[in-house]
Formats: sequence, C-alpha cells, structure tokens
Amino acid sequence: MKNVSIDDWDWCIDDESRLDPWFHIYREVEEKFTVKADDTTRVFHVQDSNQRNYFVKHITPNTIREHLIAFFSSKAKNIFESSQILHSQNIPCANYPAWAKNGTESMLMSEEIPDTESALEYWFRTAAQDSAKRSEFASVLAGLITKCVTESVILPQISLDQILVKKDGSAMYIVNPLDAEKKDEPLSAEERLPYLNPFIELRGEMSQEDISIVLHEAGFSGNSMDIAEILHEQINTLEEEIENGNWPDYAAHVLDGEAGQLYRIIQKENSILRIRNTIWYAPIPEPDDSNSMLKNTSSEEAEKIWIDSFEAQLLRNHCREVPLSWEQFEDGRNLIRYALAFDEIYACGFNQ
Repeated sequence: MKNVSIDDWDWCIDDESRLDPWFHIYREVEEKFTVKADDTTRVFHVQDSNQRNYFVKHITPNTIREHLIAFFSSKAKNIFESSQILHSQNIPCANYPAWAKNGTESMLMSEEIPDTESALEYWFRTAAQDSAKRSEFASVLAGLITKCVTESVILPQISLDQILVKKDGSAMYIVNPLDAEKKDEPLSAEERLPYLNPFIELRGEMSQEDISIVLHEAGFSGNSMDIAEILHEQINTLEEEIENGNWPDYAAHVLDGEAGQLYRIIQKENSILRIRNTIWYAPIPEPDDSNSMLKNTSSEEAEKIWIDSFEAQLLRNHCREVPLSWEQFEDGRNLIRYALAFDEIYACGFNQ
C-alpha cells in the first residue's frame, strides 16, 4: 500500500490506476451511478481503465457530532483495516483495495463480487420456496461465523445486511466489517454472542431448534442445548428492547419519514405517498389495483396501521394485512393499499 494525495484527498491505495479515470470526475460519476444512499453515505458504481469494477462508499458527515467523530476516527479506515484482519485469517470478505480522507469526508473502494446478492434478498426472494437452498444457506452461514470464531476474530457487530451470498448459494462474504480484532486466545462466550445475530434475524423463519442444530453441526460452540438456551435468551432480550425500549423512538422515525431504508416518500401535487420497501431494502413499484386492495380510512387509523406493520416486521410477528403504501391527501383523505399476493407479502418479511 502507498499514500498519495490527489485533489485534496489523501489516498491509501495499492494501485493508483484504480482511480483512473473516474476519480477526477467523481462528483459527476457519483451523481449518475449511485446505487444506494442515506443522509451521510452514498454508494456508487465505478469502473477503472482496466475494466475492473468497484463500489465506492462516500461518507459525508452532517452534524457537528458526526464531524467530530469522523475527525478522530474514519469509518472508511476502520472497514479497510477490519477487512485486512479477516483476509489474514482466510475469512471470506469483500476486498477493499483503497480508502481516502479529505477533512472529515472519506471514501472506501470495494471490488465488486460478481453474481452475489444480499443475504436477506437471497433468503426472502431467491430461496423463498426452496427448502434445499435454505438448508444450504443455513449451513454456509453457520460455517462462515464458525470460521470467525475458530480463528479468534472479534466482530462486535455482524448482521445479514453485512453478508453477500453467491446467487447459486455456494459461498458467502462479509462486507463492511467494523472494529475487527484478532485475539491470541479463544473467544469468550460473550465475544461469540454477536455471531448469533444473523440467525437471530431469521427468527420466525427458522426454529430455534433448527438454528441450534446447524450451529452445533458447524462446530460453533458447546452442544445444541447450550446454543438453544442462549438463542432463547438473546431473542427474548431483543424483542423486549424493541417493545419496551427502542420502539417509541423508532415509531416516531417511521411516522416522520426518517426510517432509513424501510420505505420511500414521493411528494405529489396534492398528496404525500409512502411506499414500503422490501425487507432487503429494495424499492417496489407503486402499488395499484392489479396487486393491492385499496382502503380509505381516517388519518389516525392509517397512522396506526402503518406504524403497527413495521413493529410487526421488526418483531417478526404476524400482520393480518400488510400495507404496501399510505397516501395522505391535502383534503384529509388517507388511502392504504394492502398486499394481495403471497410473494409481495413475503418480500415485506411476513410469512403468513
């Protein structure tokens, strides 16, 4: 790796040709080829002069607090260094050949891994009705997290959002690892707990017994009964936190349109339209009479229906009717469109 300065950006990179030609016009490239964005981060696709494909994560703090954190600790650098630790232990992980900093802004390059999709999309779409693919998914996932444990690598946070799956189900890769640490001794029980999170996210999709068996077969730790008890405790703790601690604040974000990737908002001439995303955060087309049932309701009831559905999604609970959209009109009308087809209901995370 070498350090180079280009246009006020300080790069740590193995090969400067990776920046040619896109970096010199990165603002235009970012605007045209963004694939994902939130308040602080835009991810866009680039190709260098050697036809190598990458995703670039551009992190731009907004608040004073975010600027202070970024000044002392770069998230791009953290991911880069964490990925180096995983690669050093032969743990499947995305390759990050470069990162850069410009004041409190930062960039991170990752090599595109072809023929992959997010773990959530694979489970809820690709393998939605294929028991063999689901069984393989669980086995490969258990093998991945067991590899991290046996190599004594700490990852304080890991979720299905941070895992890509080959579309044929044969392999998985960790993406955006943070705060990774290599220990010289085996991980403690507490240090192993975060590795259960991807399976805990599948609660309601896999039974605790099935999860404990697949982890036991992979050699994760102890025996299946020990894992089953830990899973039960962790799931109960998580659901109590959602219901009694985090949910009131989260519900306010859902209502105010600050719910991140849960849904998108379309401002129309006389209304505000909220359209739910899939559980893997992909946008769905605007619902119409061909795929949804329309209900005219009061503002109070529409708000409750909308918020309650996201609480049910977080808790992996049953939802009697799944709202795909909520449109608020200036004249006071509120229209809710409910999903009709199983595929659309399941894509929203509801198995019913």
